[in-house]
Amino acid sequence: MAKKIIKQTIKGRNVGYMKIDISDADSTDLIALLEGEVSVFDEKSTGGSSSAYPIALNRKKFSCGDRGTKTSCSFTVPHCKTTAYTPDFETVVIGAFDANFEGSVKSDYMNLLYDRN
Repeated sequence: MAKKIIKQTIKGRNVGYMKIDISDADSTDLIALLEGEVSVFDEKSTGGSSSAYPIALNRKKFSCGDRGTKTSCSFTVPHCKTTAYTPDFETVVIGAFDANFEGSVKSDYMNLLYDRN
């Protein structure tokens, strides 16, 4: 048995996700019953912690890039812990994230663009 995430799309619209613990044979049988486009993903890891739904989402938007090649991109974190600050994200992003969506040059900087806290 393996944990799988099944995504169902009908006419270009995401209908929903299922997270199930199922064998490959059983997942094949289940997929045969589903309508529309079905994508199956193996669950690689889980993280985070469950908490009460916040009154307001703590959304952050960052830009990162490489000064040498003058490439950059931006990304949004829909909700993060209230104890997570920009330096915490810098330690994760700098040197690990690609500087743009087309190359493999790693980011050497990161800036906070938007913070809704």
